[in-house]
Amino acid sequence: MATTNKKPRILIADDSKVMRRAIAKILGKEYDVVEAEHGEDAWTLLINDNTIQVVFTDLGMPYLDGYGLVQRIRQANDPRLKELPVIIITGQEDDEKAQQDALNYGATDFISKPFESVQLKARAKAHVHFGQTARKLTETSEKLETQAAIDEVTGLGGQQYFCKSSDEALAYIKRNGGHLILLRMDIDNFDSIYIKNGKAIADHIIGTVGKHLSKLVRNEDKLARVGLAKFAMLLLATNLEDTQQLAERIRKEVSKLHFKAKQKTLKITTSISIFEPQLNLDTNINTLIKEAEFYLDDLIIKGGNAVSCKSTLVDVLGISGANHVDVSTAIRLINEERQELVRPHMEKLLKELHPLLKFITQGNDAK
Repeated sequence: MATTNKKPRILIADDSKVMRRAIAKILGKEYDVVEAEHGEDAWTLLINDNTIQVVFTDLGMPYLDGYGLVQRIRQANDPRLKELPVIIITGQEDDEKAQQDALNYGATDFISKPFESVQLKARAKAHVHFGQTARKLTETSEKLETQAAIDEVTGLGGQQYFCKSSDEALAYIKRNGGHLILLRMDIDNFDSIYIKNGKAIADHIIGTVGKHLSKLVRNEDKLARVGLAKFAMLLLATNLEDTQQLAERIRKEVSKLHFKAKQKTLKITTSISIFEPQLNLDTNINTLIKEAEFYLDDLIIKGGNAVSCKSTLVDVLGISGANHVDVSTAIRLINEERQELVRPHMEKLLKELHPLLKFITQGNDAK
C-alpha cells in the first residue's frame, strides 16, 4: 500500500472564528491547520504538539494576546519553540508602533488584513521550509554534540567530554587544592590490526578494552576514548605508586584478552604513559595530554607493551605523589601554601604522628 507524507501542521490563533476559518480554507489543502481562539489555547497546543511548524497569530486576543504569545514562545526553554516561525496577522487598527513592538518581542513576519490567498500561501510555504531546515540543523547539531560527548563503540566519554570534565576538575583543584595524575593508553599496532582484520573486529576490540577499563577505574576518575585506539584517564587524589600498580594491572589484563579474527586467535598489547604534573594557573588539560603523549610516543618507539612514568613534581619539588612526604617536608609545603601536595599523604602522616600525639596526651594526663 502506498503511503503519503503527512501535511505540515500550522497553528492559527485568532479570536475571530470567521478569520480562522478563512485562513483554514485557504491553507487546508496543503497544510494540516489547527485553531486556537486566544493565546492561552495556542500556548497549550504548542507545548503539547511538537509537530506544529508555523504559527499565525492575531495581536488582539483575550486572556493572552499576540504580544504575550510571541514573548512566551521566544522565552521558552524548549529550543524547538524558541525557533518557531511566528507570523503576526495585523489589521487596519494596528499601527507601525504595534508592528515594531511585535518585532521586538520576536515576531518573524507580518501579513496584513485583508490578505490575498496567494500571499498567505507564500508566507506559509516560506516559513514551513525555513522551520524544517532549522529543525534539521538543530537535530544534526545535537547529534554531533552527543557523538562528541559519548563514544558509540565503547560507551565511554569522548574527547569533548574528557577535555571539558577534566578542565572542570583542574579548575576546582586550582581553587581548593588537590592532586591529579593523567594516564594515556594506546593499543599497540592498532592500525595494522584494523587493516588486516577490518572495522568490525577493530570495533569489537576497542569496545571490549573500553569495558575492561571502566571496571578498573574509580567512579570519581575521568575515563574516555580520545582517538581510534587511544584512551585517557584522569585520576584524582591518588599517588604514583597506586597509579603504577593500576597501569600494570590494566596492561596485564588487556594482554590476556583473546579475539577471534579470520579463524585465528588475536592478542593485543597496550602502552601506558603516566604523567604527574606540577600544576600552575596556566595548566589546562590539552597541555597535559600533549605532555603525556610525548612520553607515550617514546615508549611505543621502544616496542610498546610497557608502562612509563614521569613526574614533574619530582623535578620541581623533589617529591612526588608516590614518594613518602615526612613531617618536616609537609610543614614546609604548608608554609609555602602548597597544601595540595600534602593532602595525598595525610593518612601516612597521621600514622607517624600518632605515637607522638599519644605520648603528649599521656604526658598531660600524668600531670
